[in-house]
Amino acid sequence: MSAFNRASHSTRMRVLVVGGGFAGAMAAVRLAGRSKGRVEVTVVNPRAAFVNRIRMHHVAVGRPVPFPSLSSLLGSGVTFVEGYVTALEPELGRAEVSGPAGIRTVSFDRVVLATGSTTERAPIAGHQHVYGVGDIDAAHRLRPALASLSEGSTVTVVGGGLTGLETVAEIAESRPDLDARLLTAGEIGGWFDTRGQEYVRGTLGRLRVDAVGGTRVRAAEPGRLHLDSGIEVPSDLTVWCGGFAAPPLPRESGIAVDEQGAVLTDAAMRSISHPSVLAVGDSGHAPGPGGGRYSMSCQFAFPSGAHAADVLLREALDDAGENPGREDADALDLGFLGRCVSLGRRAAILQLTDKEDVATGRSAVTGRTAVMIKRVQLAGMAAAVSTERRLPGLVRWPKGEPVTARHTQTVTG
Repeated sequence: MSAFNRASHSTRMRVLVVGGGFAGAMAAVRLAGRSKGRVEVTVVNPRAAFVNRIRMHHVAVGRPVPFPSLSSLLGSGVTFVEGYVTALEPELGRAEVSGPAGIRTVSFDRVVLATGSTTERAPIAGHQHVYGVGDIDAAHRLRPALASLSEGSTVTVVGGGLTGLETVAEIAESRPDLDARLLTAGEIGGWFDTRGQEYVRGTLGRLRVDAVGGTRVRAAEPGRLHLDSGIEVPSDLTVWCGGFAAPPLPRESGIAVDEQGAVLTDAAMRSISHPSVLAVGDSGHAPGPGGGRYSMSCQFAFPSGAHAADVLLREALDDAGENPGREDADALDLGFLGRCVSLGRRAAILQLTDKEDVATGRSAVTGRTAVMIKRVQLAGMAAAVSTERRLPGLVRWPKGEPVTARHTQTVTG
């Protein structure tokens, strides 16, 4: 990688971080805190608050959710700009930002894309009748719609992944006056080990959720859903918890992306088409162990943001002659440990996994222990960023199998 552009004759690398969520905030505070003044870090985020992505189902049902000030979380070492990046020109090192203060241009030598993901539009006829819950805007749209339902109304959650399970359990527990249904193409709780599956199904049963596996939704219309089997089922409100898609900014900027719009990167989080661009968290498609994509989760977001910061730090210090003789570590080395899933306020499950995020044969942890672990996880998101800001370089992660091969999946424009 060549030396960064000093068009302004600055002795500091200018790094723009687009997005202030788990990955973006972590990248920003770690880089600013460890750079010895050699890096200027600017974060652009659409809102002034730090959003805890794993609490969106809480927002949807009206539970109180803290939204700490992002500027305070990032600290004085990072410049915060509230707004949207409406145009990005990696080759020119320039971004156009639109926000409450108007339109401005931000120049950069390197850009870290941490825009996360959004709820994928339901790929069915009548998708306009379906709500999402995968991001803060979707959760805010769902909240009044859910609150307006009268007793006896039917709510259908489509998708039996971790988000779908947490969402349907939260709705069933907070609104026992509603008829809650879960529809999924797979097995109910199929990702978990045998004991975990039994716990998930038993908990949904106790919450009176009508959980149906092995079925797909073909179309939606007001008040009902059409299934592939030809059956019609009532649904006064439908929540789609299918896949996620990345925001369109990278694609619109000419950066190589995958089918979901995530930036294709090498194992160092660097774009395979634009070396000055790094992508972290859900924004990036980095090759994980075995060549597959790392799972979209906070377990990947924080380490990927921290790793990208370390990559840029080495580059800045090497260029300044302050990092002699050190090898430039490329590949993120990350191993997963487990997934903790809440099923309402009083039930949760911690499924242990192997390093590639696949459920293992080890027994899942359930009950009060899992509930406490989930509460710690929920409270720890902002705390992790704050701790890294105060003690730069503190964040570590479990190691997996390093990957050095470049990504070879199909590039879409």
